[in-house]
Amino acid sequence: MTHRSARALTDDYDRWLAARITVVRADVARKHAEMHADRFRFLRGTYYLWLARVVERVPDVLDTARVPLVGDLHVENFGTWRDGKQVRRWGVNDLDELGTGPWLLDLLRLTVSATLAPHIALDDTEACDVLLDAYAEARPGADVALSDSSAAHLRGLVPAFASPAKFYDALADGHPAGDLPHEVVAAALRVAEPGWRPTWRVHEAGTGSLGHRRRVGVGHADDGAWHAREAKQLGPGTLVWAAPLDARLPQSDPALYPRVLAAVKGPAAAARVLDWQVRDLAPDIVRIELPGLRAKDSTRLLRSMARALADVHATDKAAWKRARTEARALRRKDFRGLVTTMAESVKADFRAYGA
Repeated sequence: MTHRSARALTDDYDRWLAARITVVRADVARKHAEMHADRFRFLRGTYYLWLARVVERVPDVLDTARVPLVGDLHVENFGTWRDGKQVRRWGVNDLDELGTGPWLLDLLRLTVSATLAPHIALDDTEACDVLLDAYAEARPGADVALSDSSAAHLRGLVPAFASPAKFYDALADGHPAGDLPHEVVAAALRVAEPGWRPTWRVHEAGTGSLGHRRRVGVGHADDGAWHAREAKQLGPGTLVWAAPLDARLPQSDPALYPRVLAAVKGPAAAARVLDWQVRDLAPDIVRIELPGLRAKDSTRLLRSMARALADVHATDKAAWKRARTEARALRRKDFRGLVTTMAESVKADFRAYGA
């Protein structure tokens, strides 16, 4: 594969996406500005570039066992939700780039993100070893809720909830939006509380998906409380753009989303229709912030991330067994080398992009 600069690949991806969905030009400009901020944010915003560099720099990763893959994974891709029984859970909370692909691609990206994320109280070697060991020894399907004793270390790290009034007021403060397809509105109503009467607003969030249209519906339901649902246009997915680069890269599979959601007991208030994703927004749907954590808590949290990743991969149990066997056989030294190679690649592209 011919090496192309980060800017050239970014321009190519942006043109490709704009030809397929209605992009928000101002948000694309904001995304590019955020990519200048730091290396971690740069990684978050450039999944397309990550895939291209894996093909160039560590192609053997693509020969590992193929499993249901998260794809655009990083340490801020985990959070809480409520399942169909209103049990509060924690795990991978962004499944926008699901596909079927090599298990090591997910673990490698997660680990690189941990080495690039600011203020994690572990050195790079510790992060590599913690994540590889926890993944290799994971036992998916344990059905752990935040209320369980085995999740006490997570429960203690979940931040305090935002004030409901301030939370919903902030969502309702966006510009009015009337461009949602009626099928998307209908899907949001189906996964909302009975009698929900929303008004739809423009919503901005994240880094990687900036440029994609986001809308949020906010309103009361029959229970008298405020509720909100976000609708985000996904488009065809980064994997479609990357497919010509190497046949071993992850492949899109629309049937994967409901299977993974069921396997991890994902949020009940979620739906996918047309090329839009609908999800619940609430004050108690939060992520654990890494900055400021003690080394002991950082270690526990990274271990939990690796186990949550294994839960997704184990959607296909036979594939997970092959992946686990390979993970147990992978030497720490070799995994550290892969992480170093890809972290240096991200850093080099970050420097070149800002030059």
